[in-house]
Amino acid sequence: MTNKKLRIIAKIFIMFIALELIAFSLNMFFEPNKVAAGGATGIAILLYEGWSIPTSLSVFIINIIMLIFSYFHLDKMTTVKLVFGSFMLPVLLYLTPVYNIIPGNRLVSIIVGSIIFGIGVAILYTLDMSSGGTTVPPMIIHKSFGIDKYISLFVIDGLVCFGNIALTGFMSFFLALMSVGISSAAIKLVTIIEDKYADA
Repeated sequence: MTNKKLRIIAKIFIMFIALELIAFSLNMFFEPNKVAAGGATGIAILLYEGWSIPTSLSVFIINIIMLIFSYFHLDKMTTVKLVFGSFMLPVLLYLTPVYNIIPGNRLVSIIVGSIIFGIGVAILYTLDMSSGGTTVPPMIIHKSFGIDKYISLFVIDGLVCFGNIALTGFMSFFLALMSVGISSAAIKLVTIIEDKYADA
């Protein structure tokens, strides 16, 4: 087997691990505690709490819609990079059981879940890949209007967080805001470490 094929297999395996970390954090920490902390997965948790729609199904539908937008508004290579994560994350959400690992302590549960989620997302970033979903609109907005992708993503995540107030309560809203901050810090830390070792 050539080195190129080995690198591709290794990249797919690492991406699989990253996506499972995201699915694990959602099914073991966020969904059992009814906290929607942004993104397609956050929207899915709100849809489950409001209308009992399975999170894996909601994420799948949202990702398919976002892939269609990506196909028409972004370049083909970007769309191709989105495909694997867009399809694999809903599958992993379906296969990973929903279980509250830290019952009785929502704060600790969301802190731990946010760190795991952030690590998963950071690994995807270092691979230049994505789990799809609400990462797509910021790309389109940036391409069309030049607005920074992180600003658009922050606005989208903020709107999803506000959805907690209506469907899961004020405490879930505050925990969701905290989660966004912790996940962002975890992503930043992992990328700093990756950059440090890459330059070494």
